[in-house]
Amino acid sequence: MVFSQKVKIALNAVKLLSGLEESEVMDVNDCARKLGVSPRYLEQVLYILRKNGFVAARRGADGGYRLSDRGRNCSANDIIAAISGNDQECTDDFSGKVCRIMESAADKIAFSPEESGGIYLDNAATTAADSDVVEKMLPYFSDIYGNASSLHAMGRRALNAVDEARERIAACINAKPWEIYFTCGGSESDNWAIKGAAYAMKDKGRHIITTSVEHPAVLESCRALERCGFEVTYLPVNTQGTINISDLENAIRKDTVLISVMTANNETGAVMNIARVGEVAKSHSVVFHTDAVQAAGHLDLDVGKSHADMLSLSGHKFYCPKGVGILYKRNGVKCERFMDGGEQERGRRAGTLNTPGIVAIGYALEKACRERVQNDARILAMRNAFEDRLLSHKGIGQITVHSKDSRLSSHSCLTFHGVNGHALLARLDENKVYASIGSACSSGSAVLSHVLTAMGVSEEDARSTLRFTFGKYNTLRQAEQAADIVAQQAENLRISDLFARDNADKKSV
Repeated sequence: MVFSQKVKIALNAVKLLSGLEESEVMDVNDCARKLGVSPRYLEQVLYILRKNGFVAARRGADGGYRLSDRGRNCSANDIIAAISGNDQECTDDFSGKVCRIMESAADKIAFSPEESGGIYLDNAATTAADSDVVEKMLPYFSDIYGNASSLHAMGRRALNAVDEARERIAACINAKPWEIYFTCGGSESDNWAIKGAAYAMKDKGRHIITTSVEHPAVLESCRALERCGFEVTYLPVNTQGTINISDLENAIRKDTVLISVMTANNETGAVMNIARVGEVAKSHSVVFHTDAVQAAGHLDLDVGKSHADMLSLSGHKFYCPKGVGILYKRNGVKCERFMDGGEQERGRRAGTLNTPGIVAIGYALEKACRERVQNDARILAMRNAFEDRLLSHKGIGQITVHSKDSRLSSHSCLTFHGVNGHALLARLDENKVYASIGSACSSGSAVLSHVLTAMGVSEEDARSTLRFTFGKYNTLRQAEQAADIVAQQAENLRISDLFARDNADKKSV
């Protein structure tokens, strides 16, 4: 019998969970790893099983899934009917308990990128929302939907939820709750930090220091300040994409009021020595801001260790729905209000608070920090397997791995020498492998990556560079499949290009 992909996964998931003791649960990541599918896709299947009473879920730090009483006594026919909506023909061979009949089928199931919805390797651009996080925010859309600024009971309940989220976030980064401000995302947080601090301290000085590889939200904020009379020093980077601390020390002047250096680069994953930057800034009494948007869930965000006075985060980079961000501002740091209107956020940012989003980002960051070491180890293993398998292919040609010495575990920024990057990206898209060219905030532009250019990469090589970024919902199997597809498509493009050049040479003769 031919099963749909979801039916195959459901039958094997039930069989796997049937091996647990009644009091035991299995984490979705462990379950997905054993089944060879992505946790995100598995959660969709488990949701249907839970809705039909076959599976029960336990929430919290030690949460996971187990079979319900119905699930322990169901037949394979029951599972097939629930998943396929009763439109898939079943045979008598599948009338027995599912835990007894799937042994022979389990080893025969193959998962292709097309069947599983593709292989998503663009987690630096955005991540899928964690189902636990989404579940936490849902009551604030329809049950506790009061305005957090209202004085009535519904408003107070919403405000309590906002305050709890603030406390969760503060605990994650070693800050005080009143030092946490909510925004609509990382770009707003960067704009507010840089422009707000610069304008608040303009009487003290008008010199700012940043790097040449910052996110556009930082660079464009600095350019806007330049148009208003501020002077900005853009520190160069080495071939690994990191700055020389001595360059920073030499750039500081008496009128320097702000230093902004990102924690980790969004394109290459290069990790800056933020602790040293913070020490230098502190020793010169200069306010230090860091864009940590890409680092959340991968690096320790303790602001005590980094000496950061301001720090930007964006929820959708760590499995939270889009539209909510964080700005940490150390108590006492001067920073003008960003938006005029009401007195929300202690009078510094007007606008009705996004209670569902704020609740979500609080739980998302807490979960990301709690699972950081475990998830990062898995992601690193996948990234390394992807690169090792890719580089082992004969005929792949020369590949350069950027920022290899110090980078986030998630990032694989690769130059496929002699291959058109846009053409390769299109080929991968056709084969349901989703990657990117540079930052998602600027990849729609024909302009070369400012990050690669700053690192000394040639124009030709920059146009041959793709970014693959892994997340917690990827699997080792996906990493290996993706490597094979990338290698094949890169080789095909190189061969077709050589063939075209050969024909052109013959015509010229």
